[in-house]
Order: sequence, then structure tokens, then C-alpha cells
Amino acid sequence: MQSLIWNDLSAVQRAQALQRPVRARGDAVREGVARIIEQVRADGDGALRLLTRRHDGVALDALEVSAAESDAAEAELDATLKLAIAEAAARIEQFHAATAPQPVRVQTAPGVSCERMLRPIARVGLYVPAGSAPL
Repeated sequence: MQSLIWNDLSAVQRAQALQRPVRARGDAVREGVARIIEQVRADGDGALRLLTRRHDGVALDALEVSAAESDAAEAELDATLKLAIAEAAARIEQFHAATAPQPVRVQTAPGVSCERMLRPIARVGLYVPAGSAPL
């Protein structure tokens, strides 16, 4: 990781430091992602296991993180980091609660109603790759 001392940088260096890397491989990345999505649609969890082994060098027993694994990982966190995560989560939740779309029901004609219903997703899969901005 490159470290910069902000106060020691010129205006030009600061501007360069704030620029995102050029995505010269945009089309190639987009095509690669499309192939992965198609493979997962076709082969499901088997494709996820194969891709994880190929790209990450890990053979997974399960795709879901167990409660015990989650508890063990949390136990290893520094108390200051835990507090920072909790505070950030509270701010994110506050923002999204205030800006969430509300359910709407509109009678567009006699006896005809259109409705927008909001339903939470029970589970979701997420892969965060370490690229130009590791998360």
C-alpha cells in the first residue's frame, strides 16, 4: 500500500492522489463478469465453488458463513474498530430509513389499483473483489 503525507504534497500531487485509476480494461472486465454470471446461472453453487477455487485458491465446504464463524471473527476485532463499525452502521441505517421509498397504492380507475410493495430479501450473496479499491 502506498502511503502519502497530505501536507507534504503539492496541489498537483494531491489531485493525482485523489484520481481513480483508469479503467482501460472496462470491456474485458465487463465480458469476464458476464461469463461468470452466466456460469453461475447455469451451474449454481457448483460454479461458485469452482470459481472460488480458481480465483481465490480456496475450497469451500459451505457458501454461507456460519454463526460460529461470524462470532469468532467478531471476537478477534479490536474494541475501537467494533465501535467504529457500529457507529457507521447506525449512520447508514439512519440515512436509508429516512430515504427509503414508501409503499404506494393508487386507484387508477374504478376497481383498478396499482401498488408498490416493498419486501426485504431474506438472503443475498455478495462478492467484493480486491481491485483498485480493496474493501
